[in-house]
Amino acid sequence: DELAVYRHRLSPERITERFRYKQPEVTQRDVPRGEVLVEMIEGVPQRSWGFRRLRQPTVSYTQETFGFNQIPRKYNSKGLIEAWSNPVLLRASAVVELPAGEHRLMLRSMHGARLRVDGEVVQQTDFEKEGGGGAHQKLKDTEAIAPGVRPLPPVHDRAVATIESDGGLHMITLEAVVGNGRTRVEPGELSVALEHSDGMFYLLTPAGVEARSVPLSNRGWKAFRERQYEHLIEVNQRTRLDASERERAYWAERHEKVRKAVKNEPAPEVPGATYPEQSHNAIDRFINAKLAEKDEKPAGLTEDLAFLRRVTLDTTGRIPSPDEIDRYLDDSPEKRRGKAIDRLLGSDEWADHWVGYWQDVLAENPGILKPTLNNTGPFRYFIHEAFLDNKPVDRFVTELVRMGGSAYYGGPAGFGVATQNDVPMAAKAHVIGQAFLGVQMQCARCHDAPFHDYKQGELFSIGAMLKRNELTVPKSSSVNVSPSKLRTMLVEVTLKPGESVEPSWPFPQLLAADAGELPDYMLRAEGDPRARLAGLITWHKNKRFAKVIVNRLWERYLGFGLLEPVEDWQDALPSHPKLLDWLARELVISGYDLKHVARLIFRSHTYQRSIDAEKAESESEFRHLFASPARRRMTAEQVVDSLFAAAGKRFDVGQLNIDKENRYSASRFLNLGAPHRAWQFCSISNERDRPALAMPRAQTVVNVLENFGWRQSRQSPRNEREHRPTIQQPAILSNGTVAKRVTGLSDDSAFTELALEAESPGAFVDAVFARLLTREPTERERAVFVGLIEEGFGDRKRGPVQSDGRKRERQYQLSWNNHFDAKANKLKYKMEKLVR
Repeated sequence: DELAVYRHRLSPERITERFRYKQPEVTQRDVPRGEVLVEMIEGVPQRSWGFRRLRQPTVSYTQETFGFNQIPRKYNSKGLIEAWSNPVLLRASAVVELPAGEHRLMLRSMHGARLRVDGEVVQQTDFEKEGGGGAHQKLKDTEAIAPGVRPLPPVHDRAVATIESDGGLHMITLEAVVGNGRTRVEPGELSVALEHSDGMFYLLTPAGVEARSVPLSNRGWKAFRERQYEHLIEVNQRTRLDASERERAYWAERHEKVRKAVKNEPAPEVPGATYPEQSHNAIDRFINAKLAEKDEKPAGLTEDLAFLRRVTLDTTGRIPSPDEIDRYLDDSPEKRRGKAIDRLLGSDEWADHWVGYWQDVLAENPGILKPTLNNTGPFRYFIHEAFLDNKPVDRFVTELVRMGGSAYYGGPAGFGVATQNDVPMAAKAHVIGQAFLGVQMQCARCHDAPFHDYKQGELFSIGAMLKRNELTVPKSSSVNVSPSKLRTMLVEVTLKPGESVEPSWPFPQLLAADAGELPDYMLRAEGDPRARLAGLITWHKNKRFAKVIVNRLWERYLGFGLLEPVEDWQDALPSHPKLLDWLARELVISGYDLKHVARLIFRSHTYQRSIDAEKAESESEFRHLFASPARRRMTAEQVVDSLFAAAGKRFDVGQLNIDKENRYSASRFLNLGAPHRAWQFCSISNERDRPALAMPRAQTVVNVLENFGWRQSRQSPRNEREHRPTIQQPAILSNGTVAKRVTGLSDDSAFTELALEAESPGAFVDAVFARLLTREPTERERAVFVGLIEEGFGDRKRGPVQSDGRKRERQYQLSWNNHFDAKANKLKYKMEKLVR
């Protein structure tokens, strides 16, 4: 097997590597100049380099350095997350320029890895030990390597190769077998680093881009992780869209058919402009017509910066940044609101803001410890990617109902996970009924609903469709009484324990009179009850679905729904039935585009009006006239995300993972990664009262979230959170650990930067008000705060921010495997004190 390696004579723009490994054979591939080509290859053996032939890469992408702390996601042909085969080969290749002389390369890995230079293996690390091991292993400190170099985490291995360079270009290839068939498919801290003249190791970079090199220190690796997180979001989106090209074509064709059908139906008549100066679009005409009937007038427009704050919170889930404020004010007054709406709707943060809402509505409830223990899978990533791609809402619902993809790595199959539950699919039927049909069937779980028109059999028939088989009524989901006692009971019982219910659609009344049979293009999978259920829910002949969706948007943005409660339409009547019909039609004609409906609402005068506290209160008889939007409290996620955004800080709470040594499968321990937005947190409660498993850094953020209405455990759906103020809320914002982090003038604080750069006390106060409150201070406020800081302002410390120089404590990797160690609890208590 001869090795033909490129030489300098080949094109510097695209260098092609053509060679054959002794094991395995590798086909021709191009390595882009200045990039690391990364390939994820499936079908390799466990804990062995004994493969002779490789498959084509499942995923290929490029990045800046030879560093990996996570791998990209795998997607099926519908663009849904699938689990990687276990193990998978990660192969990274780049052309690297090394000056003439001797060089040291350090390979670090959790799994077996090897390093090739110009095709020759120069160093490799051992395969990790078998999974498992229980909780009785000894606690070990992280392995120190050299001054300033990031310690080697437990279960990782390292190897240093010394190579001689002739001063030219070299092909560097890293190969790592990720996973061993029994553990999660995670790379750990996989890297190749080059020792520089200062004795520090830096992540290896391709030729010509040394400026990207990152020091392999704690701070350097942290910065690398942040960049890698953002980069893989882009990589995953490209991979997902490429994989689902045919699926997207199907939905485009389907929406065109629906659009033609709906345009042939009579449209709701839009009223004339009752208050022309307060009418921006058709929404205002509907609202203002009702106001005129009641002899009420609409409120005026809210002030410019108040509007920016409102719409930014409603689209991105956080307050505006100073750059967004400046860009907004730079636009002309007559155009700035429309431009801001379009910019914000184009932001990826639109997805971040929607996840928390649907986590509540769909009862997404993953647990990092024993994830099958009455939890769901983490289908949060499916939700996030759906809104990141602006996926049509009928497609989103269809994929959720069909529950495809991976159950533990983020696909909609996670919605179907429900253990220790007598009839899990009946529970899912209840969630779907509330979320997408406005049908409240909670009581029908055990008997016919006493206050609704739904019988137990209707809930179980949808559950049977989800199960794809008949569903048997268990004793635990029934009221077993004698016929004589039924006469004195409020509830009725029409199903008996042990009775079977066939899959069937129980709500013909929701379909239009001319509906007929579900068309083939809506069904796709003949004989699949889930496909039929998804089709009947999202069919345009089911008028309820589109109305429920737009009503949810309206309630979220205006504070009250056009029909309430949003999840129970049993006896409710809409305040503006024609507007509800018009918005639903707009949703369908747009191809079920939620951003289209959101844009209509945001552009309306109705949304942009100032708050009339008296007429928009929850108890006011005028609240459903929408002369003024409701005053809404920030959600828990908005509070937390805005606090950290204002301070310019990351959460920095570590991974939500107690199996840090990766000894177990995803069905036993989940790794939900390091949170970057509030929706990524989950329950971190320790049901077994084991302090060693606590997460004190994450707990500080969870404490704030819980005080503002967020739930650690979502075993049941919730469509509205508790919004009443409590005494704990100002207490935790004044005295909690998060408050200390946000207000502390540390070297990573935006307020520290403002204090260093401000030209005067007044300029500093103005900048802080803009950053926190999206407005200028009043004259009285400015005078108060300037008075507090002007003495000594000119003599304040200036120049680069210096670290406080405190010596770090020795780091120990506390995990499930060693939490029974005698000193584990003591170390965790000490860590908690350090966090505070």
